[in-house]
Amino acid sequence: MMLRCMSVDDDLMSRKTIENHASKTKGIDLVHQCESAEEGLKILEKDPNVDLIFLDIEMPGLSGLEFLEKVKYMPLVIVTTSKTEYAFDAFNYEAIDYLKKPIRLEDFQKGAQKAIEKQSQISAYRDEANAVFIKYEGRFVRVPYEDILYFENVGDYVKVKTESSTLVIHSTLKSIDERLKDGRFLKVHRSYIVNLDKIVDIEENTMVINKKVIPISRANKPVLMGRLNFL
Repeated sequence: MMLRCMSVDDDLMSRKTIENHASKTKGIDLVHQCESAEEGLKILEKDPNVDLIFLDIEMPGLSGLEFLEKVKYMPLVIVTTSKTEYAFDAFNYEAIDYLKKPIRLEDFQKGAQKAIEKQSQISAYRDEANAVFIKYEGRFVRVPYEDILYFENVGDYVKVKTESSTLVIHSTLKSIDERLKDGRFLKVHRSYIVNLDKIVDIEENTMVINKKVIPISRANKPVLMGRLNFL
């Protein structure tokens, strides 16, 4: 398992230490480095697939604890700071580990292993889930997989079409494709992910789902045909 990670720390040397340790640690991919909590929040808005944050508590402006209060979803967190008195507050936010600066490679790797094990448990639950929760009009709506017809990319948004409604969310088709773990869903075009169970018919480079004609890209058609049962 590879965790997509982000460091949030105003100190350049600390960020360099984390970058160096991450390069020597199996299962850790440091994809973002932020100089402030404010920058970290903006990154999470654009990239909801961050699995783990290495977070400094003491930062000018927004502190690490204030950052945790403002995030819209909570990735796994490993706290990094020079003061041990923040440990209690950190674990109130269910931080995976607490690393005291200067961070030793051995301690970094132990914390990373804890995060990998925790993420494995989370992923196992997601893989077995039969529904997704979609943020819509200020609330999270549970949508069973069996009710979803298709996902359609529309600019900076994605339409989630179900048997009875259309939900519009701020996301990307790429992000949704990465997070969907159910085998019934397949990306058949740069603008569509479909529920294979809902296909009515296929003709050349199009398919029909609930009277909607959906294009099939040349690259994705072989994958599609390999997923379906034919007599």
